[in-house]
Amino acid sequence: MAPPATTEPTPRSLGRSVALGIGIGVGAAAICFFLIAIPFYTLASFEPNGIDRPIVRTGLFRVALPVGLLVGLASGVASTLWLRRGGAWTVSDGSDRYSNR
Repeated sequence: MAPPATTEPTPRSLGRSVALGIGIGVGAAAICFFLIAIPFYTLASFEPNGIDRPIVRTGLFRVALPVGLLVGLASGVASTLWLRRGGAWTVSDGSDRYSNR
């Protein structure tokens, strides 16, 4: 008797995987940046001349921007590798992974 055929997921094209990874990375970087930047601006708005303080002016570029870029880069690379290796958001019957149909 022949062994059962395995249905390995086919890897996606490199261009499509990279494009999706870039999109996910940019989105994650923006979300992370704004999660850090919004409290900075909120706290600074309660003080007179608060936005002129160095922690607000340079903190966004020394804290929020690097953290956002690192999170975006990490999530973009991880999602690109996952998609390239055959990962998918849907299962073979076309439904999403987490529905209880």
